[in-house]
Amino acid sequence: MFNYILKRFKKIVIRILSLMFFLMFLLVIFLYLNYRLNNKYPRPNDIFSYVEDNKSKIYLNEKNKEFLKEKDIWSIRLDKDGKVIESFNKPKEVKDKFNLTDVAGFTRFYLADYPVFTYKTGDGLLIFAYPKHSLDKLPFNYYNYKNLIFNLELVIIFLILFLVFVYIIYRIDIKNIFKNILPFQKAIDNLYEEDYEKLDEYGELKDLSFSINKANEKYKNLKEAQGKWIRGVSHDVRTPLAKISWELSKENKKDLDVENIKDQVLKISNILESLNLTLSLSNIEKENFKEENLLKVIRKLLVDKLNENPEREIIFENNIKKQNIKLKMDPNLFYRMLENILKNSIIYTKGKIRLIISESKNSLTITILDEGMGLSESIIKKVNEEDLTNITKHGLGIFISKQIAELHEGKFIIKNKHPGLEVSFIFENKN
Repeated sequence: MFNYILKRFKKIVIRILSLMFFLMFLLVIFLYLNYRLNNKYPRPNDIFSYVEDNKSKIYLNEKNKEFLKEKDIWSIRLDKDGKVIESFNKPKEVKDKFNLTDVAGFTRFYLADYPVFTYKTGDGLLIFAYPKHSLDKLPFNYYNYKNLIFNLELVIIFLILFLVFVYIIYRIDIKNIFKNILPFQKAIDNLYEEDYEKLDEYGELKDLSFSINKANEKYKNLKEAQGKWIRGVSHDVRTPLAKISWELSKENKKDLDVENIKDQVLKISNILESLNLTLSLSNIEKENFKEENLLKVIRKLLVDKLNENPEREIIFENNIKKQNIKLKMDPNLFYRMLENILKNSIIYTKGKIRLIISESKNSLTITILDEGMGLSESIIKKVNEEDLTNITKHGLGIFISKQIAELHEGKFIIKNKHPGLEVSFIFENKN
């Protein structure tokens, strides 16, 4: 939720900054174009300074004429009576003598449509004329105070309009945020309820939709699993309890089969231990797993079981080349995962038991194969579907092994071989 709001806030900021940069970009273009246009013709003061610095007995000598020709500027010099006493490239339509009115006119405006600039030289005037339509002359040298105030007010109005525009964008985005968040609020309020409606997993908040839907799905699965656990455990506990009750109901206490009672209590204890283990598996942090030597765990298991059952033939087939192969694991859980299957084969079957480890390019497989009658397909189906309804303690151990394998990011495969039961654990081979 915070990431979404942060994203929306970033969008608002980005839009505002984008608009500001766009306006700044337009301003830069405006200034650049003005600079280019202004730079196309030299400034009149620079022209006069050059001519003034390079004059001889006359102003329009050869050097200055060459300079004016290069700048595409013609020039005339008038004496105090308005007569042209020096000239360079003067057009034919320009008079050779000017009166006071003419001087006042072209000083403020134009001379024969040429923008001209006038400079005082001793008792006369020096005039520089730029090409037609090159420069515009402003017919004033003052600025209206009211006009200045008006422009300032205009700038303030534009600024206010800009802020209003930003505020409108902000309100629209906030409205969209609450519009998008409202379904999530309703979904969270109805989370874990029977009438929970699944959120659509698309758009900017698809990750949040997925998380909420997944949380509700996990809760439903947990609720179903709890029901299955209760039914499965009650079924498994009912039989030993009935046997204990039957023994205790005997009138003659001397006839009590104490060993049978102990055996039934042990069965109940094992069931409860398995139940506690399965419940604790969901709380184990895989981040705490460490790289451990796989063969070391397997050899310990084989040694323990052969010592406990010296009469049984347990064959270990090691088909991997690298003997120091490691997996990220919890050694105790991994041991328990294999032990459950191997122990079932020892208890419920006769004949040889094979524990085979093999590898391919991308996977590592541990297989336990016995020569017994196998399991009913209904129990195999229940294990695969994680349905513990009416499952026996035999199936419960297999189910725990399946859980441990999945906790280690492995695959669990169980199937009947006729004869025998084959259980395989497949893990990704990163070595």
